[in-house]
Amino acid sequence: MALQVRSFFAPALPPENPDLVFLRNGIEFYGEGIALRLSATGPDRIASLSRQFAEVAESATVQDEVKLSGSGLFGFVSITFSEHSSFESVVVIPARLTVIRDGVSFITEVSGEIEEQVRKTPSGVFFQGDQSATGFLNATNQAIAKIQASELEKVVIARDLVMPLTGEPDLKPAIARLYKRYPHCWTYLVEGNFGASPELLLRAESGEVSARVLAGTAGRGTDPDVDRAIAEGLKHSTKNQHEHQFAVQSLKDTLSSVCENLETDAEPFSLALPDLWHLATDVRGRLKPGVTLLDAVALLHPTAAVAGTPRNLAQQLIEQLEPFDRGGYAGPIGWITSDGSGELAIALRGGRIEREPQLQIRAFAGCGIVAESEPEAELAETELKFKAVRYAFEN
Repeated sequence: MALQVRSFFAPALPPENPDLVFLRNGIEFYGEGIALRLSATGPDRIASLSRQFAEVAESATVQDEVKLSGSGLFGFVSITFSEHSSFESVVVIPARLTVIRDGVSFITEVSGEIEEQVRKTPSGVFFQGDQSATGFLNATNQAIAKIQASELEKVVIARDLVMPLTGEPDLKPAIARLYKRYPHCWTYLVEGNFGASPELLLRAESGEVSARVLAGTAGRGTDPDVDRAIAEGLKHSTKNQHEHQFAVQSLKDTLSSVCENLETDAEPFSLALPDLWHLATDVRGRLKPGVTLLDAVALLHPTAAVAGTPRNLAQQLIEQLEPFDRGGYAGPIGWITSDGSGELAIALRGGRIEREPQLQIRAFAGCGIVAESEPEAELAETELKFKAVRYAFEN
């Protein structure tokens, strides 16, 4: 059945129980219910979703009275990190979309039914998951040895925490806490994947694209002078600069095949978050004719920032050293529209709801391992990165 889509200006507040969200810096997308769910698995999952969404757009009847970025046919996106994942990659077209941005609000309604669910607000304590702290140290040592003995230059190794749930979770309070504490991050909830990511994978509007690379991390200092010294130290750290340049060069090399007029910052800058400093570099360009946002994402993902360099070797080692399926963690997450606009972050600083073998929340944090890495320091970095999800759920 062809979808009937209508976007119109209307005074709006965030809905009481959104099923899907993507929020950053006062630009807010809230989805309620599901009009259509597109899914794919395997190595061609991103291309498949792109084709499916294009087919839906072609048959849909769209009445767009707004004509702003995010209006018209809209889909929330969550793509798995690995092509071997047992989880599905999806584009979810909400039955009702509320958008609040730039001082205006509008609503998109799509034929479909809004399903109500009974929810409980989760809170509790996180416990070590399948990759314990000791397991992570062992995996990091193995990764360093592999880097020293092979062509592998960098690999990102993650660990996990789990929090058991006693009933269907309501993530709204957690999402609200994340958005308030990390307003400059991309706060997301799609297909049970949630978090507040500091990293933009790719944004597109009118053919212009931009990306932000984050690689290299340090904890914030409580004293202003110490904090500034930490930021300066991060910029001059050989290990962190090494890790960052891998990620930037990988992104540029990949985007060059689908983009024109690529530009990057001359040097990385220190990006301040409430808990962390990151080295960051912005990349800008223009998509070549006929290339869609998802086409570019299919080439980019996974970037060196979340997988490693060379990518294939890094992915193989990740599958050997991580005892869990990342699912949507470290995968592209965000939104797309039928006019080619969209914004996809990398699903970091969060986790997912799991229903099998038990109902629980699983959180993830990873680190880029290079030859100069020190396992204990990398473990401490994961604890810094877990601060966001602990803040969201723990009392």
